[in-house]
Amino acid sequence: MTTRLEPAPIPSNDPIAPDVRVWHGIPRRDLVVVAILPTLLLAGMTSTFTDLARPFVVNELSSDRYRYQWVLACTLLGSVTGMSLIAWMRNRIGLKNSYVIGLIIFTLGSLACATAPNMELLGVTRFVQGWGNGMVVTTVLAVFWREFPDHRDAAIAAYVLGLYFGRIVAPSVSAYLINLPSWRSIFYFNVPIAAISVVLTSHLLQADEPRERVRARFDFEGLVLLLGWVLCLMLGLFRFQKWGWYTSNDFWLVTAMGLALFVSFVVHEFVCHHPLLDLRLFAIPRFTLSVAIKALADLCFFTVVSVLVRYMAVTRDYERVTTGLVLLPAVAAMGTTLALTAWLGTRDDRKARLVVGLIGMSLGTWYLSSLDLYTDKFWTALITAAWAAAAGLVASPLICISQEEMTPDQIASSAGIKNLMLVLPAFVGNNLLGIFIERRGDSHFDAMRQSFVPNRPPLEDVRLNLVDYFTLQGLGPADAAAQAVRLLTRFTHDYATVFAFQSAFQILALIMMLAVVLACCLKPLPPQATGPRRG
Repeated sequence: MTTRLEPAPIPSNDPIAPDVRVWHGIPRRDLVVVAILPTLLLAGMTSTFTDLARPFVVNELSSDRYRYQWVLACTLLGSVTGMSLIAWMRNRIGLKNSYVIGLIIFTLGSLACATAPNMELLGVTRFVQGWGNGMVVTTVLAVFWREFPDHRDAAIAAYVLGLYFGRIVAPSVSAYLINLPSWRSIFYFNVPIAAISVVLTSHLLQADEPRERVRARFDFEGLVLLLGWVLCLMLGLFRFQKWGWYTSNDFWLVTAMGLALFVSFVVHEFVCHHPLLDLRLFAIPRFTLSVAIKALADLCFFTVVSVLVRYMAVTRDYERVTTGLVLLPAVAAMGTTLALTAWLGTRDDRKARLVVGLIGMSLGTWYLSSLDLYTDKFWTALITAAWAAAAGLVASPLICISQEEMTPDQIASSAGIKNLMLVLPAFVGNNLLGIFIERRGDSHFDAMRQSFVPNRPPLEDVRLNLVDYFTLQGLGPADAAAQAVRLLTRFTHDYATVFAFQSAFQILALIMMLAVVLACCLKPLPPQATGPRRG
């Protein structure tokens, strides 16, 4: 016989206090985690699902990589829109309804992406999917913080497990899905899981009343200024190199517009009575430092994963499934450290865990700079696993430190800010590192070509050996010689690209050292602070 979930009384002075209903002896909030975690995994995977699928999408939709960039841009704009709405929607309809609506939008957007007939409609549908995705990941952070006031390290570890863990496991899953009938499988995959989660969370999440009896107007001006600034940011990252950077008038025009929109947005948010994002939270030193550290850590985390996928799938020409398998030990390592954080972590050791994790990420990223064209897959997997284990120590204590002693209203506003400081640095870092890798690789490639003259005898020996090999395979003398030159050129270019990867990893390692310095400046909570001491 099914036991009904009977609502527990909620104190009138705290209308969002967690209730303690049970179902067959299982606490309701544990069931909430089970229902939400698959959705968080999807949200994390969605951001990197399309990395391996990009060439298939471009070919099937008869497009090119430049138009595909704007599909990524639409995804980011949608995510920024969804993430910036949480404070207003929480006050308007509550966290539960915000989450369910966001999940429905994400589900419908995924289905639309799977059926998009051209690149233009794919951009529109990715905007819708990103909107829902942004609402989901931002709302879940506030929900988990509310549901587990006595186990916040464990709650945030579950949040991190879904969101960040999904980024690492995405290449493995997408490698399998792409081998199904079409790349569209990566979007169809989301639909049934998200739909089931809609049903479950609609029943399991507690109904929370809107926070305001007098409903405040929505900050449309703030949203327009924010999206305008992000659009200028994307235009610069996509076009500045093509325009010639500061030698172009368009560079200065877009830069001036971006700066004007950013300054206008900041000023507007400070003077607005009901701002889109409560930037006054940056007056709290602990929050400001935590957000800065998180932005640096997220930039490193997502950029390293992206560069590793490109290194294995493109430069080393691994099969897609092999690329995913090399990353699997990293998945297990990060999951292990997250579980230990949830089990053993306390409020007093959060800073220590954070510093150790940041140092580990910095050292691991630096060691990744030793990867070359001859590195065995085993060592790549081992180094990546050690790096991911350190990353698992960072996010949970960092989020907990930033939100301690905040009111529920501040938690909702901070969730939007922290998630925006996740997607924007990751997007900017990925694109800047992509530009750096291209320019650094081309420069090194030119230098290597010029050094062929003094090294001609060994190079000529290699070329002749290749000509002999291709001749034995049945090619004519002219074709064998041309194929040998193409192979040597490809090797030289790949060698130069790996050199650029190494430089990129070294830069990211130095960025992580800056995060270590900032983490050392964090002040611990005083002993008399409210809240549970056990994580």
